[in-house]
Parts: sequence; C-alpha cells; structure tokens
Amino acid sequence: MSQFKASMSGCILFLLLISPMSHAHNRSQSFSVWSIDGPAVSGVFTIKTREVTRLFALKSAQSTLQGLPKILTNHLQETVQVEVNGVLCASQDRAMSLPAAPGYLRASLNFQCKASLGHTAHRLQVDSFFKVAPSHVHYARFTTNSGAATEYLFTDAVRQQTLKSSDLAASHSTYHSVKQYAVMGVAHIFGGLDHIAFLIALLLLTRRPKDVLWLVSGFTLGHSITLSLAAVGWITPDNRTVEALIGFSIALVAAENIGSKIESNRVIALCFSLGLLIMLMVSLLWGIGPATLTSAGLILFTLSYLHQASDDRAARSLRPMLTLAFGLIHGFGFAQVLTEIGLPSTALWPALLGFNLGVEIGQLVIVGIIGLVAYSISQCLVGRNSRRVFDTTSAVLCGWGLYWFVARSYGVI
Repeated sequence: MSQFKASMSGCILFLLLISPMSHAHNRSQSFSVWSIDGPAVSGVFTIKTREVTRLFALKSAQSTLQGLPKILTNHLQETVQVEVNGVLCASQDRAMSLPAAPGYLRASLNFQCKASLGHTAHRLQVDSFFKVAPSHVHYARFTTNSGAATEYLFTDAVRQQTLKSSDLAASHSTYHSVKQYAVMGVAHIFGGLDHIAFLIALLLLTRRPKDVLWLVSGFTLGHSITLSLAAVGWITPDNRTVEALIGFSIALVAAENIGSKIESNRVIALCFSLGLLIMLMVSLLWGIGPATLTSAGLILFTLSYLHQASDDRAARSLRPMLTLAFGLIHGFGFAQVLTEIGLPSTALWPALLGFNLGVEIGQLVIVGIIGLVAYSISQCLVGRNSRRVFDTTSAVLCGWGLYWFVARSYGVI
C-alpha cells in the first residue's frame, strides 16, 4: 500500500509540473482543401480554435483586438502564398472567416493567377504556425475541375510543395493513393504525443513478447475498425470527447500497471470513480465538462474492469480486451485527418488502406524503440532499481493522462 501511495503522490506532483507546458506539447495540426479552376485558386483552411491561441506570442496577433477569427485570417493572409510558373498569384480577396464546427475555425483564401499557355506548375507555400509551433503539421489536398486530386504534407522543414502534373495523372492509381496516405499515416502517429504515451503505457504492462503481441494486436484491431468507420462517414464522433477519452485511456492503463503488481487495482478503481463522480455532478449542476452518459459509462467501466483485474494474473487475461476497447477510441483520433481533408472518391479504399498501413508502420517503429529502451534499462538496472524506473514512468504517464482528460473535457487545451 505504501508503494501505491508513493506512486499516486508522484502522479499528483507530475500533474502540477506539466500543467503549464502541456498546451505547448499538444498535437498541432491544420488542414486545407484547394481547388484549381483555370487561373483561379481557392482554399479552405481549418484548424482547432485552441491552436490559434498560440498566435498570441506573435506581435501581430497581440495588437489585434477583434477575436480569434480575425487573428487567424490576418495570419493566413501573411503566411500563405500561391505561385504559378514562378509568378506570385495575387490575393483576390482578403482571407475570410467561414462557419465551423464547435472547437474549430475555418477561413477561405482566394488567389488569381496569370493565365499561361502550355505547362502550368502550381506551388503552394504555407508558413502558418511553424514559428509558434515547430512541430506543427499541415495537410493539404488539391483538386482540379477535372476531378483529379492529390495530397501533400507540410512541416517546418518542408513549407513548399509543387503540384505536379504527374501526381494528378496518377491520382486515380491504387499505388499512388496507398503511398500518399501511408506517408500521412506515419506523420500523424509520430506527431501524436498522446498516442505515443499510450503505447508506452501499454508496453509497461508487460515485456514478454507474446503478451506484447496480443496487446498491440488488440489495439490495432480496435483503431482500424473505428478509423475506417469514421473516415467513410458512417460514424461522426465528438472530437473533444474522443481526445479526452484518449487521455483517460493513458491514465487508466498507467495506473493499472502499478496497481496490478501490488494488488491495489480496486483502490485505484475507487479513486478514479470518485473523480469521475465529481465531474458527473459538475455536469449535472452546471452543464459543463463531459456528457453525463460519458462520465457514468467511464465509472461503470473502471469499476468493472479494475475489480476483475484484482491481481497481475487476472489482469493479464483481460488486457487484450482492454486494448481493443481503447483502440476503438484512438481510432477516432486517427481518423481526424481523413475527416478534415476528405478521402478521394475514386480511390477511397486504397487511400484508407494506405493511411491504416502508415499508422501501423509508425506504431511498429515506436513499439520497437520503446522495447529497446525498456530492454536496455532492465539490463543496466536489475531488480528493484529497474522496477522503480518503470513505476516512476507509469506515474508520470498517469499524471499526464489525467491532465489531458480533465483539461480536454473542459476545453482548457
């Protein structure tokens, strides 16, 4: 019990330490969809509202008192350019705000390019948000009036992309769609600190290759199902709830890693349920935070699962189902990119396959790196010393997951 108290104290302490920096390390990404119709080039830029608050660090945003939509449009006007055959296109109108889903901001950009005979090469330059978030990733999709479409990825190191006629010509090919979306899938999982944190928490549960295979397989099956369902539009999840639940999954798995070793999972279940009950009461009284059914469902899930996983042996048999359940939640998070930029109607399933493949490739690389680090620690530190490192890591992940869960539930980050 003393080890449990020490781990929970470490978890609470870490919550206090990470709260000022968690916003800076949250996933930063944006999306745009561009259409080309002769000399006219127009785009719609979409980003989470909380990401726009990063722009307060810029002097140009500090002097703006007209709200986040105006800050975003001014920033895009200064940081997005289109060229045709090396000639800068004129901005037809200033960037304009558009209606957006809750928690998001959208803006339109319109450019008029000089018409040219023969081969036309379009180049898009996106400098948006990289100055305030170097890890920012931008996903852009180009379509033409002929129906051809292709996708490009922008990072701090790659801020310019040239629309190649060969890419448009190959946009209907299966190989091209699989390849392009696989690259996007790899970039997406490597840019998601929360998904990486969950994988670390998952692998801390066991280091036996057979058990790791079962855990990763359950997670893969779960996120593949919901990724596909959300990407094709059959299910439309609430993004804020999904992101909060991803944080909860990290916290629960990390806490269970400690609790199962010292047979304190039932105590952990009561602690988690008490916190969830408080959030439930806040939701009922003031109408803020996670939905009532979400909190109630999490209480039932936590109590039933951790009650059954009373010791390490019982927990081991239940973990594949746990990772399957949490994989379903993470799949909705993976699908966010595809739902924002859309899937090509002419190559829907190849694109979906490619994105899934990219996520799996990235996941396997991350699992391999974590496994090597864990093995090195276990070889260098034997017995209780290595156990202390793994328990401390679990406490850190628990604190981070709890912070993400609560802060995302109330729209703080």
